[in-house]
Amino acid sequence: MFVSLEIVLPVFAIILSGYIAGKRQWVSSAALKGLSFFVYYMAIPALLFRTMAQGNLSADIDFSLIVAFYSVSLSIFILSAVLGRFLYGHGLKEAAVMAMGATYGNLLLLGFPLVYSAFGDKGMVPLTMLIAFQAPILMALTSMLTEYDLSREGDGGQGAKTMLLSLAKAIWSNPIIIGLIAGGLYQLSGYEFVSVMDRFTALLGGAVIPCALFSLGVSLTEFKLAGDLKQSFLIVVLKTIIYPCIVAILVFNVIDVPPLWAAVAVILAAQPTGVNVFILAQQYGVFTARAASVVLSSTILSVVTVTMLIAYYVNVLPK
Repeated sequence: MFVSLEIVLPVFAIILSGYIAGKRQWVSSAALKGLSFFVYYMAIPALLFRTMAQGNLSADIDFSLIVAFYSVSLSIFILSAVLGRFLYGHGLKEAAVMAMGATYGNLLLLGFPLVYSAFGDKGMVPLTMLIAFQAPILMALTSMLTEYDLSREGDGGQGAKTMLLSLAKAIWSNPIIIGLIAGGLYQLSGYEFVSVMDRFTALLGGAVIPCALFSLGVSLTEFKLAGDLKQSFLIVVLKTIIYPCIVAILVFNVIDVPPLWAAVAVILAAQPTGVNVFILAQQYGVFTARAASVVLSSTILSVVTVTMLIAYYVNVLPK
């Protein structure tokens, strides 16, 4: 347990430092935007490129883990949307954002640093595989359902063709996906990973953990508890408890993957709701207060739940 606290406490301490800096207004919105840009467009892609370029694609990729993880995700997405539609009487767009809140985890800003701190390079392969598919599946699905509902209402929807084109463009211009593909192509090329490139990507990648966590802490100052808190509580339970429990059953008992990969999948499933849910809610003007409540409360809860998971897996996994 002490070892896991040594891993987790510094992570959440950096988030707390960012939160305090944000509350005291030591970090301007322009500075936060610049820091987030650096993390998302430079540091994380560099680390993913380095991981893929130095890996072994033929041995690394295991689609059974991806299918199992996102089968659970889509099942909970559908369940949440149905609950939103029939239990709470939401329209399709509100139900879609509610479903995204129950499934879209903070894999980049929190999951990535936590898994990397706990397992190092050994955890990078399952981590990158699962991160790569989240936005193309969940954000795309939420956006399409919301746009479809808006187009039915004649309320500014883009139309199916335009929406699909914009989604395709967003996916293929995603720096995370570009970093993964570029690294994979470099590895397949057979070229040596020269020392200059190794050092360059190592320096950039080394900035991921502190910068990502600090920017997350600053961004949390924008959220507060509001809206229907009972509904927000339901979403948080689905995201941080039900989701990882079902994933754990599948990865440890149904599919055949290394125990470390299974542990990474469960830890990622337990991550709190990502800030992109709130951003999308703001963009469409639906579910905004509840999205903010879900992001904040699930992040606070994850301090306990994710710490317990890491404590468990650090102690039981083979060294």
